[in-house]
Amino acid sequence: AGLEGDVGPLEASVVAQYEDRFRYALEQVKLIFPDLDEKRLSEADALNQIVDGKLVPFTLTEGQ
Repeated sequence: AGLEGDVGPLEASVVAQYEDRFRYALEQVKLIFPDLDEKRLSEADALNQIVDGKLVPFTLTEGQ
């Protein structure tokens, strides 16, 4: 249980840090480009991917 018990909290910590940094990057974009459409910018999500020039929810493809 030792190391295995540490994995869950570590995973949660990594996810929280990733999401915080993504939000921080979005805040920087808003400052640099103040005229951006807030509604469009709100479509950005740390768990989206770009497929054929569109934002779509991230999914694992076969082999990943």
